[in-house]
Amino acid sequence: MFNYSKCLFIVFLFISTNIVAQGGALLFQQYNRGPGLGESYSKWSLYGGPEINRINATLSTSSPTLTVGALIHLEYRLSKTAGLVTGANYTPVSYTFPILDSLGKHRLKYISIPLFLRVHPTKKVSLNFGALYNLYLKGTKIVSFEDTETISPYEEGVFSNSFGLVVQAGYHFWQQFYGYVNYRWAKKTSPLTQAETNNSKGLQLGLTYTFWSSSKR
Repeated sequence: MFNYSKCLFIVFLFISTNIVAQGGALLFQQYNRGPGLGESYSKWSLYGGPEINRINATLSTSSPTLTVGALIHLEYRLSKTAGLVTGANYTPVSYTFPILDSLGKHRLKYISIPLFLRVHPTKKVSLNFGALYNLYLKGTKIVSFEDTETISPYEEGVFSNSFGLVVQAGYHFWQQFYGYVNYRWAKKTSPLTQAETNNSKGLQLGLTYTFWSSSKR
């Protein structure tokens, strides 16, 4: 599956690079709905909002559970059709797994720092791809058996920081709102003797609101 994810990223990279290379004028000719040739835009935009995560460990026996995080991002427009995005995401990750006759759950918390290339093939649609640095904060292991639940914090060194990749498709509406879906995965080598893994993959849904934009030019 991880090889499939890398292939998906390469295809997305190829398509997005071609879109940037074509530029706003050619996009307008091809689709008749691309960014207007004389349309103004803001060089800087600051936006944030909630994010729903369904991220699973790369274990054959684990199942993801939904969590809610948040983000704040800053976009710098290189042109009408392309920009760079960075910021910070609060990303909780949770998944369950069987332990003999009990049920285990990991609750892990990260701050993710993205660096994306964002392309705007139309005024409403954005496509992003880029890298993530996942800063591990803390984690707990929960073991449930019948009506009892045991919660144990993980010691330092079991989980750690990791790098990952993200592809995103989103839609802008009502001027200041943006809805999107991410597919992301992260990879970090763990000791062979360790049952826990730092590798993960999954989907994210988000909705953001633009709090501030620089003067249009």
